[in-house]
Amino acid sequence: MALTRRQLSLSLALSPVLGLWPRVGHARAPRVLIVGDSLIVGGFGPALEAELEQRYSFAVDRRGKVASGLARPDFYDWFEVGPEARAEFLPDAVIVMFGGNDRQGLYMGEGADPEWIRYGSEGWEPEYRRRINAFANAMTPAGEGLIWVGIPQMRSAKLCAHVAYVNRLVRAELAIRPSARFVDVWTVLAEDGGFTEQLEIDGQRERVRTGDGIHITRAGGRVLAEYVHPRVASLLTRRKGG
Repeated sequence: MALTRRQLSLSLALSPVLGLWPRVGHARAPRVLIVGDSLIVGGFGPALEAELEQRYSFAVDRRGKVASGLARPDFYDWFEVGPEARAEFLPDAVIVMFGGNDRQGLYMGEGADPEWIRYGSEGWEPEYRRRINAFANAMTPAGEGLIWVGIPQMRSAKLCAHVAYVNRLVRAELAIRPSARFVDVWTVLAEDGGFTEQLEIDGQRERVRTGDGIHITRAGGRVLAEYVHPRVASLLTRRKGG
């Protein structure tokens, strides 16, 4: 499907909320905090930030760390860094995207028993579910809006199976949260339902994934941001009584 058709459908869905915030005269622009791994650092993250700032005049703070996730707080502790960023920025909504780097053991802490929970073991899933909830609680303690963007398909079959698994866990845990939304992007950068490196954009084939089959190009980031930004605006509109 060409992006022009995708953009048309999105613009029709988006029309009720375009320009809403300046018209209703809020004392301050809605604030959105974006956190995540390398997909937030480059490609998708910058494109989404630009859409939210330029299209809606939202105030946006984006924090990303390459190779990070919920598995290894000894490498990068999102359970500490995330709430600190939230306390500094005081967002109305938080956007989260990570999990692709968590196909590994879960570090439980020095002196813990066990110190590690092996990936694929019986204890991995319940602990990872607990971490999803703990992070969601830490980032939205006052019931702020939470949007957790799923991970797109990957070229590697093993990694693709992992990110599909993480997506299922996140979706299930967020389903019980009234102020949270899981945004499924599994097919947004896909073609005929499967992974592709290129998509037709404005009549031309453009690369949307990088050569490693994992990361997202600038063009791919724009496609993904076009899909996600109306859902962010919709959540904030409802929460602000718009």
